[in-house]
Amino acid sequence: MEIGKRIQCLRREKKLTQEQLASALGVTSAAVSKWETNAAMPDVTMLCPLARMLGITVDGLLDFRPALEQEEINALLEDRRKLFEEGRLEEAAASCEALLREYPSDLRLKCAVAGLYVMYLSASTEEKWIKAQLERAVALLEQSRESGDLELSASARSMLVSLYVMQEEMDKALAILDEEPKVKIDTEMVRANILLRKGELDEAEKLYQTGLWSSVRNITMYLVGLHNVALRQEDGARALERLEQAMEVERVLRVDELDGGAGSLRLLRAEALCREGRLEEAMADLSGYVEGSLARWAKMSGGDEIRSAFYDKLNVRASGISAAYLARNLRMVLEQGEAAGVLGGREDFRALLARLAELEAQ
Repeated sequence: MEIGKRIQCLRREKKLTQEQLASALGVTSAAVSKWETNAAMPDVTMLCPLARMLGITVDGLLDFRPALEQEEINALLEDRRKLFEEGRLEEAAASCEALLREYPSDLRLKCAVAGLYVMYLSASTEEKWIKAQLERAVALLEQSRESGDLELSASARSMLVSLYVMQEEMDKALAILDEEPKVKIDTEMVRANILLRKGELDEAEKLYQTGLWSSVRNITMYLVGLHNVALRQEDGARALERLEQAMEVERVLRVDELDGGAGSLRLLRAEALCREGRLEEAMADLSGYVEGSLARWAKMSGGDEIRSAFYDKLNVRASGISAAYLARNLRMVLEQGEAAGVLGGREDFRALLARLAELEAQ
């Protein structure tokens, strides 16, 4: 609401005429009229007495807020997200920076903008632009990690670790990890057990499901790590075995029904299969990776949530990216991936790329 409209509404709530307000403040009724029509702004020396007369703080009168609610941040960043997807990268970044200047102390906003910058790093192939966005995201997250909000600071630290690894600054990543408290007990498990004893079954079940999902994802990542170790040891068979074990863990515990790593695991397995010369199986995995990603996007873009009968207390919501941007990223992953060097000449591989290019152009 504009300040003039706010003054008018508050004056009317107090059942004051323009003349009465003007008389109390020692100004003319014409001055009050100009304030309310936004033809003029109250003098700075008038703000405190005006706010007191209207029963509001100066911050309230000016609609000043040092920070935004999460819903407001999401809404404000949505338009900027669209600019990134349309390729208007400089405009999008400038708009984000203008928003940050408007709320310079809002650490939650800084963390969200950093996340947006990271999400759209692949919107450009220009190395200079990518480097600048990455460095800006790191700077914003370094500020956000100082938040007194434990959840926000933990989220910022987690993103920072990933970005420092991307920048090959491993010592900085390790230093952040060293700051993390060494948890001796699983507090969420204890909480779930207590809620179970209290008979609060829905909340207990949600915590158990969340913990199981998180634990399976961790097991998957450990197996992927062992896969990478085996690759460096040039043991292709063992590397492939670790990936298949990860996929089996997700299948048995049904994490792949919700938001498991099955998609990315199939991509990794396709590369492993190529190294073993099992090209038909590799191509099937690549097709499954693409089709699964597109199907998941289509479901969520229609307003549906990804749900699982096993994890019925949990759900996965849409990321907000467009089909065109998803198709572009998938195409780039395939073209730049290790499998392209082996499968690039195949007709079915080229057809998969052509399909993604068609979706990207829509």
